[in-house]
Amino acid sequence: MTDSWVGFRPSPKRDESRPTASQSFEATSQLLIGKVLKLLTTQQGVESWLVSFTKFDARLGAKLKFSLEGENYGGTYARIDIPKRVILLTELHGELDFRLTERSDGTDIALNATKTLNQAEKAAWEKLTQDTFAKFQLALSNAS
Repeated sequence: MTDSWVGFRPSPKRDESRPTASQSFEATSQLLIGKVLKLLTTQQGVESWLVSFTKFDARLGAKLKFSLEGENYGGTYARIDIPKRVILLTELHGELDFRLTERSDGTDIALNATKTLNQAEKAAWEKLTQDTFAKFQLALSNAS
């Protein structure tokens, strides 16, 4: 009998010269948790607040591709724990960790965004992250 083995490549070591930046955001929506999850896990939902994808696959570990201002970027879903948590990674945005809490009248959403970058990149990334969350909140209010 032959065993098939899929190995794992060791994770790269963290670059200590590039500190990790993080930002946290919170929102409350009257949408039920299922509708919030659609904004996080369907192409139409994610494109309503993040970017337009040239390749979209919402499976764990599958590849996402998009272009912005002439640059090509990739991404993936690092974790999908329905109905509590979705982690979306992109080269541009870093890690977008959404934690959802269901309430009787809607959903509480906490986003923790993190990315390893140098000091010169930090201000632009913080603005991008704030703009992304503002677009997400707008998508929440427009969803039905």
